[in-house]
This record gives sequence, structure tokens and C-alpha cells, in this order.
Amino acid sequence: MNYTNKRNFPQYVVEWLEKDDYDYDENTLSATTLMQPPRSYALKKQNWDKVEIDIEDLIASRYGTAIHDSVEKVHLTGCKQEERLKQAVKNKIITGKYDILRQIDERRHELIDVKSTSVWTYIYGSKTEEYVKQLSIYRWLAIQNKYDVSLKAKVWMIFTDWSAAKAKSDPNYPQTRIVIKPIDLWGDEITLKYIGKRMDLLANAANLDQAEMPKCTDEELWASEETWAIMKDGGKRAIKVHKTEEKALEQMKELTPAYHIDHRKGKVVRCKYCVARKFCTQYTDLIAEGRSEDHDKI
Repeated sequence: MNYTNKRNFPQYVVEWLEKDDYDYDENTLSATTLMQPPRSYALKKQNWDKVEIDIEDLIASRYGTAIHDSVEKVHLTGCKQEERLKQAVKNKIITGKYDILRQIDERRHELIDVKSTSVWTYIYGSKTEEYVKQLSIYRWLAIQNKYDVSLKAKVWMIFTDWSAAKAKSDPNYPQTRIVIKPIDLWGDEITLKYIGKRMDLLANAANLDQAEMPKCTDEELWASEETWAIMKDGGKRAIKVHKTEEKALEQMKELTPAYHIDHRKGKVVRCKYCVARKFCTQYTDLIAEGRSEDHDKI
């Protein structure tokens, strides 16, 4: 993988952003890698020498790194921190580094994951399922490494875009910049089945030509729901937005011919974070369909 510097940042900024302490190993799959869409994983693997990422796109991740580093330096009471765990599965090593493993009694521990994230991630719960998958893998790894870990975990959410004014005016808005979110994790059997399934999906996709690869699903693409909007001819705003075409057609029966239905396909978000999009025909199709407003900056 190669880095670009399209904004012409000075060298000292480039050195900061390019810094990567992760030890990459061909025979290792991390928890976050297991959760990747198979198509994204395969295209990145097949085109690794040609993949480019602009250092500007690394700035957001450095916020998260800085927060993790500041937590790690504190040496929290009764906690183990930032330990990388490993376990062999099939022909690979599964690995994951938990943020905090807090002792809750003489023998049991609970996982706490630190996330720097948007307020809207919390409000809409858009990444809760990802948190469950990631921390369930961490828990399984901890169990294999002789820890006794609870099925109850916590996500320590630190908001990057929190507003005190919105907190005062909206009781549903997070009332503090930090929220501790409880989550329930999977048991060992379910987690191991998930790990095995993901390993097979990634391995199979990596051996396929792109035309044969599975396409990323709407869920994997973080796509919004498609809708059917009732529009007045010449108007700019919908008078009603429906989640199904049937509901929109029902309303149209009550309206004059001066109205029409505007089918709005769900917009995708994840592509702009995928370093393999330059090589992806699905990404090109999504732009042509009007489902992605992202322009390829690679």
C-alpha cells in the first residue's frame, strides 16, 4: 500500500499520519478484518501493491488513536489494558487487542471498549451490531487465554461532535460528552461459528475473479433505506415520504395528476472509507445509479 499527499502537508505532518504500529502478518486475521465485507477484503488483498490512501484520510483515525493512548497511559485501577490476544483457528491465527479488561470480582472480568464516535452513532444505534461482533470475538479470545469474562460488556463512547446546546434543548440527545453503553455479547459457540464462517467467506472471495465475487450488501455498505416520495410536479420538497411503494401508490390514488412518485434508492456510505474502491466495479455502478455521491479521491 502507498500513501499520497494531495494537500501537500509538510513532512512532519506526513510522518505523524503515516505512523502505523500494527504488525501485519499474512497468516493473521484480526477481529476487525474478519468483520470486513468479503469483496472489500479480497480486492484489497489482490491489489495491495497498487492500493493508495491519501494521508488526509488518516486524520480522523488519529483522533481515535490519541484517545486510546491517553486512556492507556493512566493505568486504570483493577484493569488490564491494550493486551493483544491470539488463538489458532484452522490454518490462521485469530487476533484482537482489547482496550480494557476490568476485574469485577475475584475471578471474573468485563470487557470495556473505547470508541471515539459521532453522536448520531449513539442516537441511531447504527454500529451496535458491529460492537457486539467485535467484543464477542475479544471475549472468545480472552476465554481461550484463560480469562473468565462476563457476557456483559460496555462501550465507552466519546463523542467527537457533541453539542452542549443540543443537550439542553433535547432530552433524547446525549446529556454528556461521554456515555457508557452496555451491550450483551454472544456465547463461545456462536462466536466460534461466526469466526469460522467469516474465515471461509474471506478466503473464498480472495480466490475469485472480481466478476465472481459476492457484492457488498446494503447492510455492509451502511446504506440508508430506499423510500418513495410523493412530489408535486415542479416542486422541490416531498409532501410525504413512504417506506414502501405500495403506500405511495395508495396515496397517489387520492391525488390529482399533478403529482408523481420519486423513487429514492438508499444512499451508501461505506465506499468512501474503502481503500479498494478504485478497483471495484460495484462502486462504479453505485455512482452511476446515484446511490453514492462520493467521488473517487484515490
